[in-house]
Formats: sequence, structure tokens, C-alpha cells
Amino acid sequence: MYLIYSKLIMKTYIYTLLILSSLISCKNQPKLSNNEYLVNVKCEGVFNGLRAYLKTNTNPRSVRITDTAIVANGSFSFKGEISGVEMRVLTIDGVNGQTNIILEPGEIDVTIYKDSIFSSTSVGTYNNNVFDDYKKQYKKQYNVISNLRDSIMKLTNDPIVLNQLNKKMKSQKLLLKNFGFNFINTYPDSDFSLTLLNSAIGQKGFDMDLAKQAYDKINISIKTKTVENQIISNQIKTKLNKVKKNELIKIGEKVPNFSAPNSEGVVLKLNEIKGKVTIIDFWASWCKPCRIENPNLVNLYNEYHVKGLEIISISLDSETQKSAWIKAIEKDQLNWYNISNLKSWNDPIAQLYGVNSIPATFIIDKDGVLIDKRLRGSQLDNKIKELLDF
Repeated sequence: MYLIYSKLIMKTYIYTLLILSSLISCKNQPKLSNNEYLVNVKCEGVFNGLRAYLKTNTNPRSVRITDTAIVANGSFSFKGEISGVEMRVLTIDGVNGQTNIILEPGEIDVTIYKDSIFSSTSVGTYNNNVFDDYKKQYKKQYNVISNLRDSIMKLTNDPIVLNQLNKKMKSQKLLLKNFGFNFINTYPDSDFSLTLLNSAIGQKGFDMDLAKQAYDKINISIKTKTVENQIISNQIKTKLNKVKKNELIKIGEKVPNFSAPNSEGVVLKLNEIKGKVTIIDFWASWCKPCRIENPNLVNLYNEYHVKGLEIISISLDSETQKSAWIKAIEKDQLNWYNISNLKSWNDPIAQLYGVNSIPATFIIDKDGVLIDKRLRGSQLDNKIKELLDF
């Protein structure tokens, strides 16, 4: 009995020591300060001695390494200070690809899969948890489309079912395209949401209303939290304003009239020179893509001018480039109406039409109603043929 009691006392003593040692070890671990980050990375299967990097990703042309570490026994860590929240790219020598993490104060746990680094995870801090949820939900939505695509490939002999699947595919693609905007509404208090929105409005043809709603939804405290967040917020507002200007000229609506002098100083007005179909073309003598596109316009004009096609080219050259503008007209054989206010990007017509890149085309009918815009090459050819080949 005494022996049993002694063993019980000993077990209790050992258990108490284990608890105490655990508590002591926790106390011995230095706490992170308010601005410190600790990134713990597990990378099973990656060779010892390889170097890992954290890099900036805001500008692909000027990537900067902000931290380095050495792989040891399938792990490594980064530790440092950061005042706000910034996206970083994590790469490892000898491992193909890269993964993104959000660097912010706190302890971040990253798991690297060396054979599929894109599938790596990062959790621990709030923004990394949000980012991880975004990746999981996006992948889930993408898999729906992937499965639909496989089903469509297999169904070639059933036009009814195939049509239904195609409609569903179109709907799911739209959901995926707008996924980021809807996701932001779930996390309006996340710095990641601000970064995500800035990226989402970089895609062509994004939904302006959803983007505006998402921006309004993000907490003002996030937009003004740091200098970096303020910069991103201003970038978003600038992009939205540019798109808003472009939407002033809408398909199906009458375009605004304008006037400007030609190279000889004679003022020409749109309403007085438009044809059955008119291409309003914004370009410049210094714009290489414009000059490459000019022969296509020449061919269209030569073929369809007799059927009612007119072209009005508006140059965004400056006052000092007037001679270059005139030479370019002659060299490219632009034998139609050519006008310019010689004010470069400050041209009032370009601003009226929301032009922020060239070449830019607007196709109108005889009543000045916009039929289509931003067409080049074969797309422009096909549209003019469709309108005047009858």
C-alpha cells in the first residue's frame, strides 16, 4: 500500500514539474512588441542551407528583398519590425514558384509545399487569416467552373443540356469575376480587402457599381490607417474616377459635339463633318501602337469611304510637336479629317470622351449615336463591314 501511495505521489510530482516547466518556458519566450512580426515557416522536404527571401511585390520592375533566412531541418523564420500591413512574396532558392503572405505585426505561421508552393498557407494574424479564407473560397468557385468545363467537353451530342451548361458556365464565370468585390463585403475591416480591391479594379471591364459599393463598404479606419493604406485608397479613387469618365460616353447614347482646328487652323465641327458611319480616332505622332494601327484605318477608309465612312482623327500632340503631327499625317497617308488642339493629354476633347490611353476609337452612326468603342485591328474591320456591307 505504501509502495502504491509513493508511486502516486511521484507521478503527481512529475506531472506538476512538467506543468511548471511548460509555464516557465512560455514565460521565457520573448513577447513581440507592437510593431514586431515573426514568420514561422515549415517547409518539409526543402534542403538544409537553402536561402529564403521576403520580397516586395508592389512593382515588378523594382522588386526589393526585405528579409532573408536559411532553411534548417525543414523550417526557418523571419523576424523584424513593420508599422503597417504590406504584401510580401516568399521565395526559396531551388523551389519553383512563389507564394504571397501578408506581413504585419504578430506571429504568422506559414506552411510551404515545395512541389506546389502556390498552395502554401499563411495564418495567425487577422489579415493572413482573411487572405487564407479568400484563397480557399476562390479555389472552390474556380473548381465549380473547372468541373462545368469538363462536363461541357463530354457532352457534344446533347444540344439542350449543352446549352444549359453553357448558360451556367457564363453565370459562374461572372460570379468568379466579381468574387473579390463580394468577398470584400464580408471583411470590411481588413487591410487585405483594400489591397484586393485595388487589384480587382485593374481587370478589364470590371463592374463599376460593385467596385464603388466595395470601396464604400471598407471601414474609413482601414483607408486611413497608415500612409501605405492612404496611398492605396487614393489609387482606387483615381482608377474609379477614370472609369467614371469613360462611362460618360455610353453605347446607345448620343456623343457630345466638339470642334478643333486642323493643321491649317480651320476649325472643324463633328456635327458638320460626320458621315453615315464615323470613326472618331484619338492618336498621336509619337504613339507607336497608333502608327502601327494607321495602315488598317487607311485600308478601311479607302474601301468604305464611298459607302459613307468618315474618319476624324484627333491628335494628342503638343504645340511643340505640331510639325511632327503634320509629317505623320503625310507619311501615314491619313487622307481624312485631322484636328488637334495641340494640348497633349490636356486636350479638351480627349477629356470630354474620357480618353486615358491611345489609340482609342469611337464609332458613331449618322445621328451621332455611339455604336461601339475601343475597337482595333480585325475587330474594327468586322464592325465597319457589318455596318456598311449591305
